[in-house]
Amino acid sequence: MTAYFSFADRSAPPAARADGTIARWLLTGPAHVSTGVHAGGVAGCVAAPGSPSYVYPEIAGYYLQWLAWRAQRFGNSPTLADRAAAVQAWLAVWLSAADPPPTRVHLIDANDDWRNRAVFCFDLSMVLRGLAAAARARLLVADAAVVTGVSRQLERLIAADGLFDACVTHVAGDPLPERWSTRRGGFLAKAAAGIITATRTLSGIAATVERAATATFAASIGWTFETPHAETHPLLYAFEGIMALPRDARFADSLAAVAEQFDALLAHANADGHIPESLTSTTGGPARVDVLAQTLRIGYLLHAHRPQQPPDRVALARLRQVLARQVHPTGAVGFTLEPDPAQWNVWAAMFTDQALAFAVPTRDSIPWWHSDPLLV
Repeated sequence: MTAYFSFADRSAPPAARADGTIARWLLTGPAHVSTGVHAGGVAGCVAAPGSPSYVYPEIAGYYLQWLAWRAQRFGNSPTLADRAAAVQAWLAVWLSAADPPPTRVHLIDANDDWRNRAVFCFDLSMVLRGLAAAARARLLVADAAVVTGVSRQLERLIAADGLFDACVTHVAGDPLPERWSTRRGGFLAKAAAGIITATRTLSGIAATVERAATATFAASIGWTFETPHAETHPLLYAFEGIMALPRDARFADSLAAVAEQFDALLAHANADGHIPESLTSTTGGPARVDVLAQTLRIGYLLHAHRPQQPPDRVALARLRQVLARQVHPTGAVGFTLEPDPAQWNVWAAMFTDQALAFAVPTRDSIPWWHSDPLLV
């Protein structure tokens, strides 16, 4: 049976039909570091000539999740397993570098990055989620030392109320920039859902971490609907966390609320595919490719779960065409909608690969979106 709908435009260029161009760049290009002390690490950004700028654990977790999704959707392969094993080996190196380990490892400049003064719940959660997804896909055997090491770092983030803080500084009282990523909010639904999912596969995750994830997920649902993020990127993270657990007892009620907020977000999209960085700012901002791909993924999932009340199909089809045009012939994707970006963005490439593939029908006896959709 056809388990999904299709937004596919058969007259569209090959990249619009998710032909594997992006995947080849992610698997064989500069995004995955192949040599040196950081071999196996995954870059966040790559300079247009091909030099990775930095590697970090969040993107490593995303990459593992993406590899597992590729295996589920298109079939397992030695290449996917090889990349997964290399990423896990790098995670072991990263964990052993310092306690706590750095948030970002800069490869070009010795950058005084404020993120390296703190430990972030979201980043660590993405590592656990990715390891679990890769293990379920039989791409790797999870390294017990890596799992327990990440779990121990997450324990630092459990506050007195039993919920995760967004981040904790290495030195108490060290002020960090006031950003959504440094404060609690609905975006932590994605982090908490990732940990909850990981506990079903991985041993070695502390019981205190699992309890904090369960409590944080419940709190994040409330934050998402009572005090939603004004910034679209974390707002979509919140939606992704909710959509990642379709078998949760609160999913049906949450789905209707997500759909309402998503329709309001989609109404802000213009014909050029520009979704504003903030829904409340009047100053605009760059048109981000990652946000565009996130929007499409949630739109497709809402359509799958609510076929009688789908999002605006015309708007989604228009956004898909805009997104497809952002794919360079090499498979690389920029961070913003511009013809000649100075850098390629790795997580935007993974989001884009998945968004374009979601638009193509699959034939499964059980629709894949009934369980974990493996959103990167």
